[in-house]
Amino acid sequence: MHFIGERETIRPKFDQSISIDFQGATITSDAGVLLYREVDERYGFLETVASKLQDRRSASHTDHSVLDLLRQRVYQMASGYEDCNDADTLRVDPALRLALGKGHERGSSQPTLCRFENEILATEAGLKALEAGIATFADALLAGRNKKRIILDVDSTNDPVHGEQENASFNGYYKEKCYHPLFCFTGHGDILAARLRPGHVASCDGVMGMLAPLFERYRSWFKQMWLRADAAFAAPELYELCESQHVTYFIRLRSNSVLKEIILPHLGPPPGPYPEGGVEVKVIEFTYRADTWSKPRRVVCKIEWHLGELFPRVGFIVTNSRLEAKDVILVYNGRAEIEARIKEGKNTLRWDKTSCHSFAANQARLLLGCLAYGLIHLIREIAFLGEAVRPSAEWIIRRLIKVGARVVYHARRWHVHVASAFPLIRHYRLLLT
Repeated sequence: MHFIGERETIRPKFDQSISIDFQGATITSDAGVLLYREVDERYGFLETVASKLQDRRSASHTDHSVLDLLRQRVYQMASGYEDCNDADTLRVDPALRLALGKGHERGSSQPTLCRFENEILATEAGLKALEAGIATFADALLAGRNKKRIILDVDSTNDPVHGEQENASFNGYYKEKCYHPLFCFTGHGDILAARLRPGHVASCDGVMGMLAPLFERYRSWFKQMWLRADAAFAAPELYELCESQHVTYFIRLRSNSVLKEIILPHLGPPPGPYPEGGVEVKVIEFTYRADTWSKPRRVVCKIEWHLGELFPRVGFIVTNSRLEAKDVILVYNGRAEIEARIKEGKNTLRWDKTSCHSFAANQARLLLGCLAYGLIHLIREIAFLGEAVRPSAEWIIRRLIKVGARVVYHARRWHVHVASAFPLIRHYRLLLT
């Protein structure tokens, strides 16, 4: 290893004729972070959130506004840097500085961002502001589609913890110590709400408190509102809420002895050979009233015989829909979208990075991750509109955000030079013009 002044030059042992130094031009590996600022600025998402935050810091000792801090934290998370510690190196990245409007100045350090999370965002006003920001993202997408019907999907997931985080507890279903967050998405994958909950609560705990404001918010927007949920949300209180708000629901029911007895005449093996694909399907419907229900309700049952299996697969859906039974099944099957989006948030954006001690700070982190998801999802909706296959969040980060570029300041202007052979230039034009 050799040094030229204070600049390091490295020669690999396999070939001493090669030298590697760190004296290149100002280069970024995340030029696409500028797309986040463009989308954010166009709709004013994070500015709306920042305007509702209470900043009690002394102005004379403040280098970064709450909007600067919010943007840096969300842009970093949306670029794959979910840890606050990443700020200490990213704060000098030229593309991030440009996206923050800093130019030659550095972004915020890790300690400043941590104080921002714990002292400003992890308050009642801060959490409400973040929730309002998520709703603002959803409004922009829903208004642009001009649809007559909205489909709401609710689901929960596990968020394992590995310390003494506040309100973390053992969950018998997941068999681990965790949080148990609750989410609501639209059928298009737009996130509407997210709520961190203690690990031991039931899946349906708090779902009506989440859904009631959404029903109220979008009542005047859509002629029809549909709700889909799995069997963990099969509660009579939720049925009654939907019925009182004129919301059509499609909710899976767990099997029980009464339901099994009702469908018993239909469980015989199908006559004749199996169709191509090896699956024979029969759909029936009937009226059913559980002991805890105030009235009988419509139940649709799907019975599947698979070639080579001894017993059929059976599923029940309770609904107040007037659709044909087979269409009820099709509508319910569409809720796989929310499962994919939650996995995307956890695996790509690390929504489960809830390592703060305070429960409120962990809730703030979850909501920040949802804002990051909102930016990526909006880019997905704008840049890939009409394409047959929508890319995943990971694909967008790797292909559109993780883009190398040379950044030059000349004649009082900043120039970001991306490779001339960049294959996704069309998507950049769609987003930036």
